[in-house]
Amino acid sequence: MKIAFYAPMKPPDAARPSGDRTIARLLLQAMAAAGHEAAIASTVRSYLAAPTDRERRVRIERDAAAEASRLIAALRPAPPDLWFTYHLFYKAPDLIGPPVCRALGLPYLVAEASYAPKRASGPWAHRQERVRDALGLADHVFFLNPADEGCVLPLLKPRATHSRLPPVACIQERRAPDRRREMRRRLAAEWRLPPAAVWAVAVGMMRPGDKLESYRRLADAWMSRPDSGAHLLIVGDGAARAEVRRLFSGGETRVAFLGALQKDVLDAVYKAVDFYVWPGMNEAVGMATLEAMAAGLPVAVGPWGSVAQDIESGVTGLVARTGDELGRAIGRLIADPELRKTLGAAARAHVRRRHSLSAAADAMSAAFEDAVGRGSAARNVVGPTP
Repeated sequence: MKIAFYAPMKPPDAARPSGDRTIARLLLQAMAAAGHEAAIASTVRSYLAAPTDRERRVRIERDAAAEASRLIAALRPAPPDLWFTYHLFYKAPDLIGPPVCRALGLPYLVAEASYAPKRASGPWAHRQERVRDALGLADHVFFLNPADEGCVLPLLKPRATHSRLPPVACIQERRAPDRRREMRRRLAAEWRLPPAAVWAVAVGMMRPGDKLESYRRLADAWMSRPDSGAHLLIVGDGAARAEVRRLFSGGETRVAFLGALQKDVLDAVYKAVDFYVWPGMNEAVGMATLEAMAAGLPVAVGPWGSVAQDIESGVTGLVARTGDELGRAIGRLIADPELRKTLGAAARAHVRRRHSLSAAADAMSAAFEDAVGRGSAARNVVGPTP
């Protein structure tokens, strides 16, 4: 099938790494793996950080309306089989997909949509109404985070369908012992790390809000433990960089800040370290956790996000509901290499079973065929009577 793909929050070719960008790229890979021809329909962003920024809101709406008109004209001679929008919520509603689909009669499918009833009034109400409009048009909704279902399902039209779509991760090659030792030597030299120590890695953007709260809980858990010689590698950067560093002040011999890393470098880090740790405060998905598990790392994480909610604590990872629990989980992974080995193997197997490209490709293809079939049937029923 020919698919028009759109991500109003952030296009898949955005320069700054993020979990949002990663998910969009992996969805496109899964579509390609299933034999579909998916093309990015637009890179116009609808994201608005603050509702009081009226000038930017007006500009976004103007640009989106112009883009929708352009796409309607461009796609009309040879329209795609369906429109697929990834990630819409009140800060980034889909302002382009609905008018295009209405004008061209396209099936409209959505992945990772959320609706917050408390935003239906107040400064975000206008944008929240656009989310409601899009969901009312949707023919199928994929839920990456089951927590979104309760508020979204009542907004769907009667014949709309929905399904859960576990986020996708690419399985890394196994970490051969010789290859791992070589990577550790290289990284130890580059970042002046103790090569014989236990290494943990945490990955998260450094920005105010939940990310900063995650760093705060991580610092409390890591810095409150006795110095065991273990080393924490922190991957990430952003506006809250200085505050994050202050949280770990006094722990310079136990913590290394690696900055933002490109994917190939981060993959090398995953292969070299001993475990992954991240509180993930109020995360929706938790893509870095999933990537670490795909690399065969044992993980110690908070209970938020669809990835963490799918972990069987003590079997495919360690889930810590409080800061004290996170500290104890860190301690267990530092002290017990056999536990690390067992949890890492189980994590990798779990990702292969639940989060593979092929599983996502099959699930999406079934929904695509159903939505397109229902659309064709509806057009035939509504067609003119001879």
